[in-house]
Amino acid sequence: MRVLRVVYVLGIAVALVLLVFAGVQAFYPEPSYPEYDPPIWDYDSPEYQEWEQEWMEMQQEYWQEIAVHDRNVFLFVLPLGVVFAIVGTFLQRRLDIFGTGLILGGIGTMIFAVVPYELENIPRFIGIAVILAVLVFVGYKVFLPLKRS
Repeated sequence: MRVLRVVYVLGIAVALVLLVFAGVQAFYPEPSYPEYDPPIWDYDSPEYQEWEQEWMEMQQEYWQEIAVHDRNVFLFVLPLGVVFAIVGTFLQRRLDIFGTGLILGGIGTMIFAVVPYELENIPRFIGIAVILAVLVFVGYKVFLPLKRS
């Protein structure tokens, strides 16, 4: 029965993270990569040079859009994960497995928020600091009362 509880808690956590991931993909998908259609010209031709310049500009614009997308996902998903973990912490005493599942799902959601490659280092640092603060808070609220008992 104990194994079933652990599997159930992990199921809630994984489903919550997948729900957030699917929601981001469904309602705020990342920009699509520009189509690569090189001309069949001589590499030294002016036409090819012009196409290459346009291609570089399209790639640069794409990476800028991805950076904005990743920042926006971070700004929405990190607080959402914090809410899941904090709500789970307060529910954990009354609804043991549901609260624990929310705590783990919230932590997973916060990790999802700081993973994107194009997220700048300062928001990533802040996000990891928030994750650590939430982990300390959850540990204090969940595990300290157990030690006193």
